[in-house]
Amino acid sequence: MKTPKYNIGTVLKKVKNNKYFELLPDLKNEKTKKYSSIIFSLISLSFFGIFAINPTLSTIAKLRKELTDTKFVDKQLTEKISNLSSLQEKYNIVEKDIPIVLKAVPKDPKVPLLMGQIQSIARDAGVEVINLQSFEVDISEPSNNQKKYSTFSFSTGVQGNYENLTNFISILLDMERVVSLDTLSINRKGNQSEILVLDIKGTAYFKQ
Repeated sequence: MKTPKYNIGTVLKKVKNNKYFELLPDLKNEKTKKYSSIIFSLISLSFFGIFAINPTLSTIAKLRKELTDTKFVDKQLTEKISNLSSLQEKYNIVEKDIPIVLKAVPKDPKVPLLMGQIQSIARDAGVEVINLQSFEVDISEPSNNQKKYSTFSFSTGVQGNYENLTNFISILLDMERVVSLDTLSINRKGNQSEILVLDIKGTAYFKQ
């Protein structure tokens, strides 16, 4: 079967005479040229705009996330600063009492210091120290992890008149260091009716 041959001139003539060909815009017309230029420009802008806007949208999304994270961190820091300010205010209130508390219940036994304080109190009260002794310090580990302090025992014997012995006991109980007087005994010293002997066994406390 032979393929039909077409004459180019004949084909163009038929296309030109076709009724639908009349509907196509005349590209030679100036108005048509302007519209075509505008349309092509808009299409070009839309096409290239997609590639230009897409990175911008990604950047905006990234910046928004960074802004959200920054606001969260800022909120956390604000809360911490507020808590620290509150703690600082509370610390300022109790700061003046800290030295008193540390003297009352020190962080270690400070046995020699307590022995020296008892001797000083005896001197101020006008009594004579006969004996002064400290016993083994309790440093055992608590079984339930709720032990709040440690202790050690001490004993002292002093002599003097009744008034001075009473004064000695009073000063000893009012000293900065927290101590408890567990047992007290008073006896006459030989035939001297005015001289009494006071024996004390007590407990001193410290915080490990």
